[in-house]
Amino acid sequence: MKVFIIMAHPLSLEQEKEIHSRFQPKEILQLPENLKSTWMNIPPYGPWDSEWIEEILKWIKSQICPSDIAIIQGEYGATFFLVKWLKQKGNAVYYATTERKVIETKHNDGTVETKRVFRHVYFREYP
Repeated sequence: MKVFIIMAHPLSLEQEKEIHSRFQPKEILQLPENLKSTWMNIPPYGPWDSEWIEEILKWIKSQICPSDIAIIQGEYGATFFLVKWLKQKGNAVYYATTERKVIETKHNDGTVETKRVFRHVYFREYP
């Protein structure tokens, strides 16, 4: 079984550990850099166009088997499109859940600095 990673950012150590312990894949396939750039730069204007991710679909189609899974996060329309397409083909598709902590620091000049810390919790299957 292979795990396809369709995300703009690299996996954290916690995410890698969960993938290996929970799914025990033979291989983890991350988007090649040119396709990662495509995934990160879905145009924000106008109606949805599946041609934007056509090369990503070709990459997935050329390697995916029914028992493989995908972890997908990104631009909402592109994510929805890929999740729906993969689930229709019978593949399980997951997303990462996180725990967020907000740390506020009040400064003497009256400003407030906000820091957000995200920690991976679990890969949850899309419904």
